[in-house]
Amino acid sequence: MAESQLRALAAEITKLADAFATSLEEKNLPEASFSVDSPMKHAGITAEMFMTRQTLSDKLTDMWYLVQGPSESVHNYVHNVIPDAACLNVLNHFNFWEAVPIEGSASYSEIAERVSLPLDAVTRLVQHGTTLRLFEEVSSTEVKHTSRSAALARQPGLQALVSSVLDITGGPMMAMTSALEKYSKGKSELAQDLSETAFALFHGSGPFGKKYTNSWEYLENDGEGERQGWRQAKFVEFMKYIREIFHLEGIVLDAYDWQAAEKSTVVDVGGSAGHDAILLARKYPDLKLIVQDMPMVKPVFDAELPDDVRDRVSFVEHDIYKPQSTQGDIYMVKLILHDYSESEAAKILRALTPGLRPGNRVIVIEYIGKVDEGESETKKEPLPLSIRQMGTSTDLRMMAIFNAKERPAEAYRGIFKAADERFDVVSVKADPLTFFAVIEAVWRG
Repeated sequence: MAESQLRALAAEITKLADAFATSLEEKNLPEASFSVDSPMKHAGITAEMFMTRQTLSDKLTDMWYLVQGPSESVHNYVHNVIPDAACLNVLNHFNFWEAVPIEGSASYSEIAERVSLPLDAVTRLVQHGTTLRLFEEVSSTEVKHTSRSAALARQPGLQALVSSVLDITGGPMMAMTSALEKYSKGKSELAQDLSETAFALFHGSGPFGKKYTNSWEYLENDGEGERQGWRQAKFVEFMKYIREIFHLEGIVLDAYDWQAAEKSTVVDVGGSAGHDAILLARKYPDLKLIVQDMPMVKPVFDAELPDDVRDRVSFVEHDIYKPQSTQGDIYMVKLILHDYSESEAAKILRALTPGLRPGNRVIVIEYIGKVDEGESETKKEPLPLSIRQMGTSTDLRMMAIFNAKERPAEAYRGIFKAADERFDVVSVKADPLTFFAVIEAVWRG
């Protein structure tokens, strides 16, 4: 008789769970739990512990599939996935998290009053949330926080992530079938025009009374009166959170020999509210930094700029498609190009050229959803599916919003070349465990 896959998986899960728990104990790190006093994340784990955790996640997912069987696992996923996402999105949008005290509980009627929604809707939403370990019933009329809902109550950046991923991209992603049918069926590649994306199809017809061709228009203009641009403020908070969870500070600091740059001027193209510019200014007091982004970001930049770097960090309103007019020595482009197709990414790099002088450098820091064989020295065996899924999920979002895709780091050589032959890519460094790559190019002029 063939060995039971369930028993074999169970043995592997037990072994991996024990290894992860033991490593947490050895590093004196607390385990996560469902209690509100649980640590919000497993901070301080090593690369080896991270891989153990992701491999364990893969095995647990395989167990979930096999226990249900092929047909039922698909059925159960389809039955729950959209209601789960919609429930989380609504709970987050109306900030149910603050309607329940972290230490204590709240009745359904109290929550309904605080979020200004009908009691029946609130009860049904929260009851579904409890099936996702978002809140826990303490009685038939009252709930308290779990660690998952408490994490959202405590972390505005996590709320912003939910809003940005579900609220902004959720609708367009469900319109991908119509967009592919309308614009790409029968063609050898995806439509490249930003007006022919799932996002443009979903918002271009104005289902909510306004028409937006791309997400940047949506971020900056959605909302009425004082609320206009509220999504942009959320997006800035989201990007700040992304920097924290992916330890982007370390990636930025290691992206270049900033000490050797001495008194250089660094232009942070699309630099949001200037978090990375502030980091570099504090670490390297000889650098001058100019942050460029959309006008709606400037009030956030002004409000968050610390006094100790005001003399060296400034903000310039700039459209990344417009010719670069700000003089600098190093131009840093972070988490922008992966949002666009190769042709659009090349246009963005080409827009830099009017401001470049021979010897200027362009440093691209990008999320990489795909890693080529041999692209990283740390890649010795296939990555766990849960890590690969991080990349493929982002890849599909890029398809829905921009008709773009996640690409391996080496692909940026071709994008620089397509932008202008005078770009000389001198370095490409990628690490799939950080999900990021750094590409450095010199302008030969």
